[in-house]
Amino acid sequence: MEELQMKDVNLDSVKVRDKVEGVVFKVEEKCIYLTLENHAEARMFVEYFGKNITSFEGVVKEGDHIKAVVSKINDEPSYILLNRLPLMKEEAFDEIEAAYKENRTIVTKVTKVDEKGLHLKFAGFDIFLPFGLLDRELVEQKDTLKGQSLEVHLIEVKGGNRPRLIASRKQIFEAKRQADLDLRQQQRKEEIDTIKTGDVLKGTVERLDPHAATVRFQHVAGLLRISQISHNRIENIADALQVGQEIEVKIIKKEGMRLDLSHKALLPTPFEAFAETHKKGSNITGVVVQKLPFGIILEFEEGVRGLLHASEYSWNPNDNFANFVKIGDSVEVAILSIDVKQKKISLSKKAMIDNPWRNVSFKKGEDVSVKVLEIITDKGMNVEAKGVNGFIPVSELSTERVNKIEDLYAVGDEVVARVLEVNPKEWHLKLSIKQVKEESLRSEYEPYLNQEETTTTLGDLFENVLKDSKKK
Repeated sequence: MEELQMKDVNLDSVKVRDKVEGVVFKVEEKCIYLTLENHAEARMFVEYFGKNITSFEGVVKEGDHIKAVVSKINDEPSYILLNRLPLMKEEAFDEIEAAYKENRTIVTKVTKVDEKGLHLKFAGFDIFLPFGLLDRELVEQKDTLKGQSLEVHLIEVKGGNRPRLIASRKQIFEAKRQADLDLRQQQRKEEIDTIKTGDVLKGTVERLDPHAATVRFQHVAGLLRISQISHNRIENIADALQVGQEIEVKIIKKEGMRLDLSHKALLPTPFEAFAETHKKGSNITGVVVQKLPFGIILEFEEGVRGLLHASEYSWNPNDNFANFVKIGDSVEVAILSIDVKQKKISLSKKAMIDNPWRNVSFKKGEDVSVKVLEIITDKGMNVEAKGVNGFIPVSELSTERVNKIEDLYAVGDEVVARVLEVNPKEWHLKLSIKQVKEESLRSEYEPYLNQEETTTTLGDLFENVLKDSKKK
């Protein structure tokens, strides 16, 4: 390396350990040359520069002002050696004070984590950061922070032999939170502006409360009330939804940033689902839930009810089916019609059976064969004629007084009776065995009326016929 000749200056004006400042006038790989304030020339080797460098090239340039400490003064040959290392700590503390005064951040390294906070290192100085001034997320990750770099603000700087330095990240994380909040609000506004009432969106269940779920889309969330999840009643919202579940919903109300959602609006109503699987004419069993003056309400499933009108109880207009059922009873019926829009289902019992009177005709005075179905003590008998039911009053059972019907007839007996009254619309058929017997008796009596000479009275003849009839 070329040896520089010192200018003719008074070297006595500087002493070892003096602080001096010089201007760089030449840069080599391992050494730089400076002109000091007293016009003396000095040199500094790279290992004394203090930045852990191996070459001055690209680090120092001509014209740079550098402060250092005089480490050696040599007379023959004359030269001054400089060293920046003693000033490094002082410069670092100056930088710390400047950062503190200007409220600038510095980048530190975490050297230790204890129960109160983080111990940091910056330019050889120890700095403490209490957990109370650290981001909540970083507090939760404190066991992983040792060795990491951390940007901080200095909130207390005191010099001396044992400097006191306190750091904080409060400004940083609060500014970040505010920036994040501003960004989220901007994103929410942009997203909400694209959403309209009636839109159908897919979201994710973010939170479950007792009476509602929060569903998040991209940046905005809406409220899905428990009553809007399903057409059926839900007692526990957790039985219907889970956090993290993807769900399709319809926007039913938009008010500012608030969205009211519905999932059931996208589902078929119970009536619509019922109408898909049950058609007119099909038979179904329902439960009696209400009895009205004009009919019975049957329920098939939650929210699906139908009316069994009194006119559809039976083909028999005298049959009051409502008297024979109670709330909770199961009843099988046929579907007459389903009106989904009106939510009405018309039902019928008589549609399930044939009308026995449809193809039957009777004439008043006609004699028909009947079968005894039921004996009603002191009143008469229910019988079947041509497949329909009729009634024979006790007064029409015999030509004589009847004390006990069972003495004359039993269920299953077949006899001939005469039609007294008939009304198909009312399912009314009244018959008489008595008239058939009286006519039979008259036919036996008529031959006696043809005799020209007789001394027997009409009463005697009729009495004799009756006696013969009894003997028979």
